Amino acid sequence: MLKTRPPSTEPAARSADPTFAFDYEDPRTVEGRGALRADTQDLAALRLERCLVALRGVSGRLLEIGCGAGRNLRAFAHYRPDLTLQGVDISRVALEEAAAAGGPIVYRLGDALHLPYPDASFDIVVLFDVLEHVPDVGRAVAEIARVLRPGGTFHGFVPCEGNRRTLFALLRHSRRWPIHRWKRDHIGHIQILTTRQMHGILEAHGLIVRDITYSFHLLGQIHDIVDYWRREQLAGGHARHPLARAGVKLVSRAVFYPTWRLAYHEDKRRLRDPRAIGVHLTAVKEAAT
Repeated sequence: MLKTRPPSTEPAARSADPTFAFDYEDPRTVEGRGALRADTQDLAALRLERCLVALRGVSGRLLEIGCGAGRNLRAFAHYRPDLTLQGVDISRVALEEAAAAGGPIVYRLGDALHLPYPDASFDIVVLFDVLEHVPDVGRAVAEIARVLRPGGTFHGFVPCEGNRRTLFALLRHSRRWPIHRWKRDHIGHIQILTTRQMHGILEAHGLIVRDITYSFHLLGQIHDIVDYWRREQLAGGHARHPLARAGVKLVSRAVFYPTWRLAYHEDKRRLRDPRAIGVHLTAVKEAAT
């Protein structure tokens, strides 16, 4: 379970539901299993591709916050063997799986709001799908800035599910398709962020944004909504009859297979189109004066 100090007073960084708790030691919630490569032409590969582009010409010590079972770090070990790799996660279960998978990577248990590293420890800090889980985004970004050396590079993928002109915005208050509640309940999303919010929080902590690209446009959002509809139907007891459960699985698979890969090509074409919920941010820490 996530244990943190009370949130700061920064409005953009606080959870709307500070009492919400999520069990990150449940093996069913562990992310980052398996292998990841940049040539599979799907949404997971797209995140890796954009991170590798952001890190061209940057070397040294890399930290991944919220590394889970280590899939991204193992991919970095493959594509960037020159980097010294470390990962931190709040879940002991996830870290045990990561360590068992091997690789030239050092893992540590730690909270994104209280990173277990000295100041200016890393040349690169990366994260994927983390900030929407923390109760205080501003504090998490302050920790990123603290452990990053002056002139160091940050790259993150952040679901900004509060962005306007998206299906998520359309469904913000829907009772039939409450996607925000589903994502909170099934995967622990307690923040509904926007690109503008994230840009402001990063720069407020001395991380100067150099590039923003987008993913999860229309097809990716459809994939996400159907994914969490499936989880709700199967886990919530709505589809109790075997035929109903089979129908839910059939419908979801019919949507998943085309959208997971077609969304990759859509996002490649719409790289700079902000009508999306996936935001890839690259920033550089201000040099000390």
